[in-house]
Formats: sequence, C-alpha cells, structure tokens
Amino acid sequence: MKLKNSLKFSALLMMKLCLLPNLSFAVSKDFVNLLDNIIEQQPEQQIIQGIQELHSANHTLSNSWISGDVELIVHHENDALTDNDDYKNWQVGVEFPIWLPDQKNAQKQVTASYGQELSAQQHYLRWLASNNLRRLAWNQQIATIEVEAARSALQKSQSLKHKVQQKVKAGESPRIDLLLANKAVSKQQNQLVQKQSHLTISQNQFQKWTQTRQLPQSIQERTLSPVSLDQHPKIIKLNSTLQISQAQLEKIKSFKKESPRLFLGAQNDKDRNSENTSLMFEVSIPLGMNPGYSPKIAQEKRNLYEKQALVDKAKMQIELEIFQAQQTLASAKQSIHFSKQQYDISQEALTMSESAYQLGEINIQNLLLVQQQSAEAKLNYKLVQARTGQAIADLNQISGHILGTQQ
Repeated sequence: MKLKNSLKFSALLMMKLCLLPNLSFAVSKDFVNLLDNIIEQQPEQQIIQGIQELHSANHTLSNSWISGDVELIVHHENDALTDNDDYKNWQVGVEFPIWLPDQKNAQKQVTASYGQELSAQQHYLRWLASNNLRRLAWNQQIATIEVEAARSALQKSQSLKHKVQQKVKAGESPRIDLLLANKAVSKQQNQLVQKQSHLTISQNQFQKWTQTRQLPQSIQERTLSPVSLDQHPKIIKLNSTLQISQAQLEKIKSFKKESPRLFLGAQNDKDRNSENTSLMFEVSIPLGMNPGYSPKIAQEKRNLYEKQALVDKAKMQIELEIFQAQQTLASAKQSIHFSKQQYDISQEALTMSESAYQLGEINIQNLLLVQQQSAEAKLNYKLVQARTGQAIADLNQISGHILGTQQ
C-alpha cells in the first residue's frame, strides 16, 4: 500500500513538473544572434589563422612536384697552380628532390587533415562561445532576480516602518519597535546595494562580450538529447588532431626511401686546344637503408597513442559530466515543487503575522523574523526556477549542443 502511494505521489509530481512554466521554451533569435559577437571577441580565433596558414602551406607543397629545398651547385676546376696546361672546368646547376607517388599521396592526406582540423576548430570555438554566452546570460538573470528580491524586501521593510511609526505616535507600540524597524530597513538597504553591485558586474561582463547591455527576453532552452560522442564538438576537435598525427605517420612511412634527387645543369670544359659546353642530368636514388627511419616511426606512433588516449579520456569525462548535469537538473526540477510550497506557506504566515502585530498579539521581533523568512522563501523560489533553466543550459552545453542548432 505504501509503495502504491509512493508511486502515485511520484506520478503526480512529474505531472506538475511537466506543467511548470519556463521549462520547455526555446531561446529567442535575439539571444542566438549574440553568439556571433561572442565569437568576434574570442582570443582563440587566432588559432584559426594558424591552422589556415598550415593548411595553405601544405596545400602549396602538395601541388608542387618538388618535395624539398632547391640547392644551387657550382663547381670549378683550374690547373693554373699545378700542371698549368690551361685546363679549366665549370659546372653550374640545381639539385632538388622530387615526390615518389606514395609520398605525394601521403602529403595530400596531410593537407586534407589540416582542412578537417580547420573546420573542427571553428565548430569547437562556436561551442565554447555558446558556453560563454549561456554562462553570462544566466549570471545576469540570477543577479537581476536577487536585486528585485532585495528591492521588494526593502519596500516591505519601509512599509512596516511606516506602520510602526503610526503605532508609536498613537502610543500603541514602544519606541524600541521603531528602532528595530529602522534597523531592518538599514539592513535591507545594505543588501540591495550589494546585490546591485553584483548585477553591475554581471552586466559589465555581458556587455564586454556581447556588445550589448540588454539581456534578451527569452534565454530559456528546452532540454535536448545528448549528441553522439563522436559528433561532440570537443571530440571532433580532438579527433582532427589525431587524424593529423595519423597522416603524418603515413607520410613518414612513405619516406622509408628518401625522395630521389635530380641535378640539372651545364658544364664547360676548356683547354689549350678546345672548349666544349654540355648539359648535365643526374639522378640520385636512395636505397632505403636510412638507420634513422625506425626512430622517426616510433616517435610518431607515440604521438599518435598519446592523442588517442586524450580522445578516450575526453569521452569518459563527457559521459560523466552529462550524468552529473542530468542529476543536477532532476534535483532542480524537484526543488521547484517544494520551494513553491514553502513560499505559499511563508506568504500566508506573513499575512497572519501582520494582522497579529496590528492587534498587538505578537511583538515586532516575531513579525520581522516572519517577514525575513517570507522574503527568503520568495527569493529561493525564484532562484530555483532560474537555476533550473541554467541547469538545462548546462546540460545542453555539455551534451554538445551549440546555441541556435535544434533549439
């Protein structure tokens, strides 16, 4: 019987949670548009320029039929200090390496991997920008709620002070009641100043990143299912660097035999009786017996293993953080129901206490205590609602969703 009642209560609680406002809305277009302003302010955008330069340089190398530096070679012979037969020989030309087919294909794959990294990095930075925008927006939203609550509490205290002044003038209350009421007003004024300072800081940070001080009307997201780990922006980025290492490894393997080297030049032979000029062509073909080949392969494999470990570790961390975010959201949703109950009870208690004070049934200390508890319950209820929205945003963020996609 207890189990049935428990299940019935849980079902009713879930129904209420589903009907609660502001839990399934989509963010406004104005909010999503701020993402571009955040991206423009990102210091990490400099990384994009570096990757672009790498991609461009490797693309140029892939399109060249020369695989390395061009060397100018000058050779001269003269027997003036030996036999003195008036023999002279001049050779001048250039020597350079050329691609083997496997080496050319490996270099093209390196170029393609940098292109993939460029796309992955842009996607990743947009995801980071989404995180920044979500954090800034909800920090300002919560700070605004706290300021409004502090202002409301101050108005309540000022209203009570006015009533106490009238009762003291009428001789219905002692002067200490007015002193305590003034103390409560002073306390609320101080709290309002502090909360306004926090709000100003939040607004300043929001404005610095978004270039606007106005928080869009709707920042509430709906809960989205996590993307597959392989499609997560962070994993895509890490995989792109892993693919670069794989491409570099294949390139090193392709250089088990170094590139053939060509020499193109001209030669001039001169002695007392004749002078002859000829063109020269020379090919140097490595045999693939370089003892430094194996250490290079081993080093690149180590880099590959380290980057694969980073990918695997990141996947485990993301799964853990998603689970934690889901639990935080579930807890926040349940807190809404209970904080609403506490808020309703505190409001009723405050109304009764105010009437009892007017009738002289309770003293000012009791009324101030109930008033403080009522203000705290109201603030807690509003904060729980806001933090539920923030928990949804956090869950969507760690799940790999960028603002403006699937909203």
